[in-house]
Amino acid sequence: MTPGLQKREERAQGLLKDLWTKNKKLEEELQKLRVSKLTDSSSPDIPHNTQKCEEKPVYFVRSEINKREKNEDSFQISQILPEFGKAPITVLAVADGMGGHSHGEDASRETLKKVSTSLHEQLCIESSLNSLGETQIDVAMLSKALWQALQQANGYLRRLVEANKWGKSGSTIVICAMIADTAVVAFLGDSPMFHYQRKQGKLIKVTQDHTVAGVLLRAGLITEEMARYHEGRSQLEFYVGSPQLPKEEPIESLILEKGDILLLCSDGISGSLKHEEITQIMAKNGDNLQLTAQQLIQASQATGETDNQTLILWSHSTQIDLNLPAVKETKSY
Repeated sequence: MTPGLQKREERAQGLLKDLWTKNKKLEEELQKLRVSKLTDSSSPDIPHNTQKCEEKPVYFVRSEINKREKNEDSFQISQILPEFGKAPITVLAVADGMGGHSHGEDASRETLKKVSTSLHEQLCIESSLNSLGETQIDVAMLSKALWQALQQANGYLRRLVEANKWGKSGSTIVICAMIADTAVVAFLGDSPMFHYQRKQGKLIKVTQDHTVAGVLLRAGLITEEMARYHEGRSQLEFYVGSPQLPKEEPIESLILEKGDILLLCSDGISGSLKHEEITQIMAKNGDNLQLTAQQLIQASQATGETDNQTLILWSHSTQIDLNLPAVKETKSY
């Protein structure tokens, strides 16, 4: 190589080295800018992984296997958008599969899948098909859609159990559809929903237990305390997959106010706790849904409860506690 070519090559290598060094420094400066944006002192109280939010609902979900071999509970939180630009319908649901080794987990999961499909078909597809006007979603329409969804799920699960020889299998369900401040609840079995009214400090059990003990309680033949220990407390009268459904539609509606909390759960939570115990736990923890969930599960387990435990807590239109995640889902198997 001639001296001239060697000098040009050395100069080129020097330029490349300078470019690499400058590029590395530029990347370091860009990284510093990214970090400075995350730690901007204009929002000192907001964690780096949290977005600043205004009014929006908060919910917390937890599902535990507890002392059982498998978790036969299922849960779902979803939204249905009947029309673009319209308020969505929020759907919360918990299902508790029955049958032990006879596919209880499959029964609860298939129940929620079928109910979700039916609601979407009724509230989105059928209401918009060949329709030139706007869809008006009201309590009557939600009630009809929920009841039809339960009927379809019941027939579907019965066929599924028979075709797959699952033996005696089925599922409870409690499902709540909300639009704005209105909630409509449908239920089969003994998975309950509670409405904690923040202003009044009052807890209302919205659903009824479709059990032998529940029938006796509503007839005034036994007290609530007796129902908790009655031999028929676990004998279901109606459930998804049962030979017949109740003549009176198991539908309730309610109005929600800011700060109200909904609790949907399997009987692994509610079955061993008194109404007053649930009220006290929900009242003292306010919007800290994570702590409420933890204490409900611990209190239930302290009674010797061994069943699967699943709950959804929903705080209606409250300010998010930025120290808590907006959504928390855990499921243990």
